[in-house]
Amino acid sequence: MTEEVGLALTVVAGVSLPHLLPLDFASPRGAAVVWALALVLRALVSVAAAAFVLVYLPQSDLFRPVADWCVHTILPIIVTHLSGHGVGHIAVVLPGLALAASLLWAIGSLLRGAITVRMRLRARHRGSGPLGSIVVSDPDVIVAVPMLGPARLVVSDRALATLDDGELRASLAHELGHIHRRHRPLLIAAAVLSALGRVIPGTRAAERELRFHLERDADAYAIGLTRDPLALASAICKAAGSRLGAALSGLGGSGRVNVRLDYLLEAGLGHRLRRVEWAVRGATVLLAGLVLPLLLTLPAWALAGPADIVVSATVAAGCHGG
Repeated sequence: MTEEVGLALTVVAGVSLPHLLPLDFASPRGAAVVWALALVLRALVSVAAAAFVLVYLPQSDLFRPVADWCVHTILPIIVTHLSGHGVGHIAVVLPGLALAASLLWAIGSLLRGAITVRMRLRARHRGSGPLGSIVVSDPDVIVAVPMLGPARLVVSDRALATLDDGELRASLAHELGHIHRRHRPLLIAAAVLSALGRVIPGTRAAERELRFHLERDADAYAIGLTRDPLALASAICKAAGSRLGAALSGLGGSGRVNVRLDYLLEAGLGHRLRRVEWAVRGATVLLAGLVLPLLLTLPAWALAGPADIVVSATVAAGCHGG
């Protein structure tokens, strides 16, 4: 029992740790790794809990009182025509069904968003822009890249009219950062992991934080190309508040623009708080140490068959013989 309690407390600590660290002051990549591992841990814990309920709960003494409940006994009027012992069965499959429903909903939302973006781009297409980008008609300052589909830059005609040459160059470099640093598949994976770990409080916040730090990482990529943080900061201000669909990753991001601007306008983009960086490394090691064992052992959990128990026979006798 002591080992189980220790493991549970460690998992809780791993899930909570990223929310307690000042990751806004860490390097973008380090912070993104921590939040990505946190999302993986949340998803694995949710799947492991569902597997435990499905495979091992029927073997425990805790299941016996529930297994003795018969649906037609609890709801005699509503289900008088039903026989059997569905309460126990429903109890063990419900968490897995909830996870599957959440996952399907997330995948459906991604696909719907991708279709909406494609239709929007097709309807508002106005030609080709710099770096082979697609120019669309839109009243907002939009410089973005779709999460799904071909890796292509999207620029609105308003952005071309509003941004000067330096701002436009920095904006396009930012979106190239999303493409070249493989942020798009990470964002899709984050949506899937968030759907699996949704039952754990703070999962949506963890996904938002990962998105935010990937924006910071794209900022760093752009500065590496243009060496012009002022131009990028100005472009971010002009693009902030633009209305983007969930399937578009845009320059303005989705919040805390002031943090990105402070980071860009610091004297020396490479400045780091040494203690924060050490804390990030420690959190990365801790989370990886939790994620890897769960990832390696979870398939064995899922494939394990329940032990030979007499619960089914007992339940059947109680339901049909009483």
